[in-house]
Amino acid sequence: MYTPMVKTTWLLLLLLGPLCASQAQKSPYFQQSVDYRIQISLNDNNHTLSGNIAMDYTNHAPEALPEIWMHLWGNAFKNRKTAFCQQKLRAGDTEFYFAPDSTLGYYTELDFSVDGQRVNWLFDPANPDIAVLKLDKPLPSGGTITISTPFTLKIPASFSRLGHVETSYQITQWYPKPAVYDNRGWHAMPYLDQGEFYSEFGSYDVTITLPDNYVVGATGVLLTPSESAFLAQKAAETAALVAEWEKEDPPKGNKRVHAFPASSPNTKTLHYQAEKVHDFAWFADKRFHVLRDTAVLASGKTVDCWALFTDEQRHLWTKGAFYVKRSVEFLSNTVGEYPWPQATAVHSALSAGGGMEYPMITVIGDSGSGNGLDEVITHEVGHNWFYGILASNERAHPWMDEGMNSYYEQRYMRKYYGKSDIANIKLPKKIYNPDQNGSILEIAYLYFARDRQDTPPDSDSDQFSSVGYGIQVYMKTAMCMRWLEGSLGIEQFDKMMQDYYQRWNFKHPYPEDVAASFSNSGVDAGWFFQTMQTQHQADMAVTAKPQENPDGDGFLLKVKNKGSLAAPFPISAMEDGKVVSTQWYPALQTKEQTIDFKTDGHPDGFIIDAEHRTLELNRRNNQTDPKPIQVGTLLPIQNPSKNQLGILPWLGWNNYDKAMVGLVFYNPPLPLNRFQYYLAPGIGLGSKNSPD
Repeated sequence: MYTPMVKTTWLLLLLLGPLCASQAQKSPYFQQSVDYRIQISLNDNNHTLSGNIAMDYTNHAPEALPEIWMHLWGNAFKNRKTAFCQQKLRAGDTEFYFAPDSTLGYYTELDFSVDGQRVNWLFDPANPDIAVLKLDKPLPSGGTITISTPFTLKIPASFSRLGHVETSYQITQWYPKPAVYDNRGWHAMPYLDQGEFYSEFGSYDVTITLPDNYVVGATGVLLTPSESAFLAQKAAETAALVAEWEKEDPPKGNKRVHAFPASSPNTKTLHYQAEKVHDFAWFADKRFHVLRDTAVLASGKTVDCWALFTDEQRHLWTKGAFYVKRSVEFLSNTVGEYPWPQATAVHSALSAGGGMEYPMITVIGDSGSGNGLDEVITHEVGHNWFYGILASNERAHPWMDEGMNSYYEQRYMRKYYGKSDIANIKLPKKIYNPDQNGSILEIAYLYFARDRQDTPPDSDSDQFSSVGYGIQVYMKTAMCMRWLEGSLGIEQFDKMMQDYYQRWNFKHPYPEDVAASFSNSGVDAGWFFQTMQTQHQADMAVTAKPQENPDGDGFLLKVKNKGSLAAPFPISAMEDGKVVSTQWYPALQTKEQTIDFKTDGHPDGFIIDAEHRTLELNRRNNQTDPKPIQVGTLLPIQNPSKNQLGILPWLGWNNYDKAMVGLVFYNPPLPLNRFQYYLAPGIGLGSKNSPD
């Protein structure tokens, strides 16, 4: 029973507790641990999970804890007042807001105990997916308690990540779990669709009971021999089917997404264990096909690689397990060895992006091509490193996961395909040539940057628009990582990132930890962190014609930093419009310097960043040779190496002038120009005058 005074005290604790903790002076690094035991049963008639959870919570903080903050993320789908719903509305997505009540999701039967004794607990008044447990006595430093509760989860329809489509289940963020407590305090956060999660490392022992004709993929190691045999049989059957599918001309996917077989009246119980992970997810569908491959790492360690998929898009998924294998090997070689025994990709329902990662398993949505599927699988498998192992707080610092991971995804695609499928817009070369205009991603970045709408990637994830989140967090970070790679050379870059991985694997790094790790590798990357944390922009310019160096071979070039960012930059010597050599230079120490370009040849021009390895705000001042004039009708995208004039005919009509004709003269509008003009002279055929 709570008296009014007790209620007031609890409300103050709920509202001010995380704030007060976050304002406390930072103590040295420490890391809590949570070991889970979960027994759960799926009822696929009413779409519920029912069972029990016990968590051994160990306090490694130097201070005692009087309360434990809990995430109850299944309650994000409880009503239309949750932070999740409000975020969707801000993004213009009303599907969840107008969804029938029968499709919502929520917990019932929660009844928390600590070491077998019931404790007082309350929901956060503003967030039904956050709660706090008030301990009867503070948990001392070094102490362990066991938190337990029964629970039933009504599984929502597929509005985000947790959900179901009929009897296909995506079981993620599904169980009560403690919020992270670190040297900055508690990080209790509501579930959001944009901006992901932050959780404590530990172990999991999970049993799942469900009808025995489901195929299940999950985090962890499967310890049920009969289910291992079942999966091996499914893999053999799928391999035989693949041989038949490959004879199809053209290859077909089967869109009968509603062909769900009846559930077996018999059940099975699957047992999984996982070590050194901070989350556990599983996916179940009676229609899954199964493929298996094996990754072999440099140490000789092997990793089982699985693909689970339905007939929908089966023609793309015949290489799904191979894509998992190749991405595990690639990232193990470039970042650090994959630590777990298996990796799985699942094609299933997803209403939050093209894919979503969990330790050892990822769910993938529909793809447009085999290359595109490979790219998404590689991105999501890559999150095992940047999120699964280097477990930063993505809600507050999303670039440390999404951005770093996108760099490796793009590097993988360049290695195996020469380019990425993402934003690979195909237009006639007269309109768009990526070698001259820059990538679509660069153009998108410049569109934001020139309008000063480029929110720094190291901002809270909820501060971005959905488009800005993709361009700034994912792509700007990836492009700046490649910029850093170019300035260092790939060998030094890889050593630096491998050192970061070794220092911070299975921990919770912050941006300053990344910076310290880079510094420990002998890298001065202050400019890189400026690009992550500020709106400083690069704009290098050639300010005079090159002169032959009287003291040696090569040329002297006068360059000026016209931007607010001092960063490394490359200069390329050009002959007949092609790059013949490129040299990187450190950031200018003054606003204007003379650069010595060593070469035995006689280039006909020089260009700053000819290969678009940096984020130059204005490339029109980057070259020494004269810019030819280009006149065309369709010139939507700027080519900084040319002076462009677009001309388009126009037609019109009004009562006075009658029919009107004329020409529009313009400069290409993408990305934004400081000076954008449209001139539209014309004549009225009836009035013989220029129309008003």
